[in-house]
Parts: sequence; structure tokens; C-alpha cells
Amino acid sequence: MLQYLLAVVYGMVFGIANVIPGVSGGTMLVVFGCYDKVCGALTLNIKEIKKNLVFLIFFGIGAVIGIVGFAFIITFLFTNFPVQTNMFFMGLIIGSVPLIIRNATVKEKFRPICILPFVIGLAAVVGLAILENNSGADPYRFDMKSNGISTTITVYNDSNRAINGWSIEFEDETIQLDETMEGDAVAVYDYSTIDKIKGIFGIKLPANTPNMFTSKENAVIEAGKSATFIYHDVIEADTSKMSLNVSYAMDVTFFLTMMVSLFVAAIAMIIPGVSGSFVMMTLGVYSTVIAAVKGFDFAIIIPCAIGAVAGLVIGARLITFLMKKWSLMVYSVILGLVAGSIYVIFPAGFGFNLSTLTGFATLIIGGVIALIVGKHTKVEAK
Repeated sequence: MLQYLLAVVYGMVFGIANVIPGVSGGTMLVVFGCYDKVCGALTLNIKEIKKNLVFLIFFGIGAVIGIVGFAFIITFLFTNFPVQTNMFFMGLIIGSVPLIIRNATVKEKFRPICILPFVIGLAAVVGLAILENNSGADPYRFDMKSNGISTTITVYNDSNRAINGWSIEFEDETIQLDETMEGDAVAVYDYSTIDKIKGIFGIKLPANTPNMFTSKENAVIEAGKSATFIYHDVIEADTSKMSLNVSYAMDVTFFLTMMVSLFVAAIAMIIPGVSGSFVMMTLGVYSTVIAAVKGFDFAIIIPCAIGAVAGLVIGARLITFLMKKWSLMVYSVILGLVAGSIYVIFPAGFGFNLSTLTGFATLIIGGVIALIVGKHTKVEAK
């Protein structure tokens, strides 16, 4: 029973990691020693699926729970305890190194030539991180200005595509709004994912005080334009703890754009050290995908799902093929990718302070967890 519970936990961590830019779901698979099982199943290899069917079922349940139900917890931790949370993931990554080495050397020992793929993997992840840091501002943004009586909120669309819907969410649950406002926007209550699922089945939900701004129906913001509305009260909120989500009208071009973008991001999701969410941000679709998942916008979810499934299957087939042919070289690349991911998630607030001190405690906890899991993970020749 314990192994099934662990499979759910592994799936949850994988799901959560894939919605957080900078954190690699592939690395989490390596950390917990289930990388080969998941990749083998994603290749649609019937033999591998039968062999690990029970594990995959529980892993899949955990992944769905992680993506839909628990991602907000990790988002909260990254927002309020960034140093400690990042150092916990660093501990997981560092503690997974012995398991990676065991997998790499199950058939042959490291040779000097392995340095080259290691450096390539390391450089790839560090290069992506530098690209992210220099990628410029998000094309969808907002600002808030208060004059002591009211608050003016402006939503900017700096992209080349018209926005046909948007919302601004408050992570601070103490912010309570009313409906007194001007412009093409309304204040509504943002129900949790669980409540939204209840609503689909006709379960009546209680009325709540508004805690989110959203555009009125058909309130379009054209490419390169902005929209302004006024809330008739002062809002005392940290804008860094507020998120803007946008959506578009669906057409053939947009359908293909989302499908191809998620195809590329899905391949990245199963590569250790590479963040699928960061790839989505680089391609400019991250906020759109997150908004679609939160709002159950199936017009966007469907092309994303098609692209994601195709990317996972093809990516897994490629990785599995490479594993069979050049296992040692592939694991050398993975070691480089994993080493580079430490640079990616190294916390910005690291220093001589209380956050870093407590962060070392979470790093040790993460490392111990990974070492224990690795010690009890069976390694097989590929």
C-alpha cells in the first residue's frame, strides 16, 4: 500500500512542478527514481505499460491532483517563502545525484568523453535561464493607481493578438471588494477549482464577496492597446501578489499556435532540468494556458491537450530510443541538466539572513528525502 501512496505523491510533485516556471517536472521524475517507468509508458509501449500499470494509475491520479488541486499551495510557498522553497527543491536535486549515477553506471563506468555531454546539458539549462532573465516584460500586464478616493486599473495588451477576455486575481484573501466600478469590467468571486467542479454538476454554491476583477463579455482589447476602469474605493494590495490571466477568440491560427506550443512544452516537461512552464512563457502562452485551466475553457484546453499528448509521446519515444542506444551518454547529459537546474532555482534572496538559515534546514530535508527514495529505488539495466 505504501508504494501506491508514494506513487500518488510522486505524481503530485511532478504535476505541481510543471505549473511552476523554472522548476523541472523531468528532474522530479529523476529525483524519485521513476523517470524510466513514466517515459516507458509515454512511448505507448504495451509491455512497459502492463509492467508498471498500477504504478502509472496512481502516479496519474497524483499528477492530476497536483496540477488541479494543490498547485496553489506551492505557488503560495514560492510567493511567501521563496528562499526556503527553492532550497528545498535544491536539496531534492542534490540528493538525487547518487541515484542518477547508479542508473548511469549500471552497465558501464564513466569515461572522460562523458564530460562533453555533461557540459552540453549544463550549458543548455544555464543558457535557458539567462534567456528567461533577459526576455523582457510580459506582453500582458496591468498597473494600479490610487488617488485616495478611487483606484484606476489599466490592462495593457502589448502582444500582436487581440484579447477577448481577462481577469485579475488577488492572492491575498483578505482583500474584499464590492461591485462599484466604471468601465468594461466587473468584480466577481473567484471560486476554487473544487467549487467550479461542483458547479458543473449543478451543485449550488454560496454567494461570496467579490475578490477578483474580470472583463465584461465581449470587452475586447485590441493588439497594442489598453483598457482602463475605475474602482470606487482604495485598494491596498501588493500587485506582486496579483495575477493577470488573458484569453483569446479561437480561430484556426490560434488553435494551431496553442497545439504546437504545448507540443514543444510537453517535450521539455520530461527533460530533466528543463521547465515546461518556462518554455510556455518563452512562447508567450503560459498565462493563456493557466487561465484556461482555471476557467475550464475547453476551447483552449482541447488544442493544448492534443499538443501536450503528442509532445509527451514523441519526446518519450526519442528519449527511450537514445537511452537504449547511448545510455551512459544520455545520463551524462541528464547530470548536466540537473546540475544546471540548481543554478536556475538558486534563490535571489540568498544571503546572511534568517530566510537562508531556515532555507538550509529545508535543503537538508529535501536532500534526505531524495537520498532515502534513491536508496530504496531499484536500478535496472536499460
